[in-house]
Formats: sequence, C-alpha cells, structure tokens
Amino acid sequence: MNKVSSLSLLIGFFLLTATSSAHQPRIVSEEVTQIENPEVSQAFYAELKGEPDYYQIESEESFKLYVGILVPDLEEIDKDISVEISREDLHIEEIRVKNQEEEEVPILLNGLQYEWTRWYEPFGGDWYWEGPELRGNPPKEELPEGVQVDEGTYTIKVFSPDNEGKYVLVVGEREEFPLKEIVQTLFVLPKLKTEFFERSPWTAYFNLVGLFLAISIGILIGIIVAVVVLVKRMRRARRPKLTQSR
Repeated sequence: MNKVSSLSLLIGFFLLTATSSAHQPRIVSEEVTQIENPEVSQAFYAELKGEPDYYQIESEESFKLYVGILVPDLEEIDKDISVEISREDLHIEEIRVKNQEEEEVPILLNGLQYEWTRWYEPFGGDWYWEGPELRGNPPKEELPEGVQVDEGTYTIKVFSPDNEGKYVLVVGEREEFPLKEIVQTLFVLPKLKTEFFERSPWTAYFNLVGLFLAISIGILIGIIVAVVVLVKRMRRARRPKLTQSR
C-alpha cells in the first residue's frame, strides 16, 4: 500500500469518527422550509420572531421519521419550544406508536411539559438543552431510530407561548457527510457561532472540526512535500543519462 492510499484511509477513518454524531447544519431563512432527504440527519438552526416556523416534508414512499428539538445553552434561554406534526388532513395525534411499555400513545412533542436535559455536542463543541423527540426506540439509547410513517406531505410546526427564542430542529436518523456537506459545514459554522451562540467565529474550529482541519492540512502539506521531493529525485536521476547520451 503506498503512502497516498495510507493517508486517504487515515483521513477517512478520522472523518468517520468525527462525524458519527453530527448533523448536517442548515441555517433557516425561508417562511416554509422544505426538508429534503428526511431520513438523513439534519439540524435546522432558527429563531422564532413572533410567529411559528413551518417545515415541510414531501415523500412518495414510506420512510422513518425522527424529529427532535434543542435550544442552545445560553443565559436565560427559554426551554418552552414545542413541535406539532401533521400529514395533510391527518393530525399527528391520530398517528400512534408504541412506547417502551408497549402501550399505544399519541405522539406529542410538548416542550412545556418536558424535563429538558443538558447535552454536549462534540462535533461543533457546543452545549444544548435537549427537549422532546419523536423516535421509535427508548430515549436512553444513544442513537435514535425514526418512526415508520406512510408516504405523504408532512408539515412540522415549531412554536412556543410567545413565539420567541432560538432553537434547533433535528430531523432524520441516518448520519451522512459527503464531501460537499463537509465543505459547506466549514463555512456555516463561523456564522452559527456568531449569530446563534453569540461567540467569536474563531471558536467554530476549537472542536473536532478544527482538529480535522489541522490533520487534513498537515496531511495535504505532507503529500505536497513528498511529491516535490519525488519529482526532484526523478530529475536528478535522469540528468546523468542525458549527459552520457550527448
């Protein structure tokens, strides 16, 4: 195995480790946000400003739906965000799943009646308060599983009593981080640190993202140096043969 292949495997292994608990970040700017690939884990960063926020999922086939709500761990943050989900004319309270006691209960993501827990996300290096979630496995299990739902158009409404405050809507259970998402995340994180967490944009890289960048840049420099050295050696090896032929 050559050096380039070994370095590629190292990058791939580190990337897999670093992103295994991360969500693809999205900054919300639309009145109604369309959610593509609802089974892929995505985090929608937004702020209620006097009105509820709405999200929509359109699927032509059955899929697993996971929905969770977070708020940033900021001073005097209100932990009162709730989520209502509906499918066309069918209200989510009519869609039933089984809890761990195997009793059918209506789904309800009510932030006012939930005991929020503090949670650290290592990928971005941030603290959150974790609220209610829709999941198909017990809450104590680390990785959530979605609830199997029918095809259709789903509307997700995020609101609070005063419709004020920052929140993160998490949708999807499957962790995926293709190269395009990695590059996009590197540019989104500084903006999130400034606008959402009220911190310096430089802190965007004081975490696993920064470690990944440092290792990647170090590996890239190493590859460039190795290529330059190899080219110089090849040129030196060819010079005597050219001299003799003359």
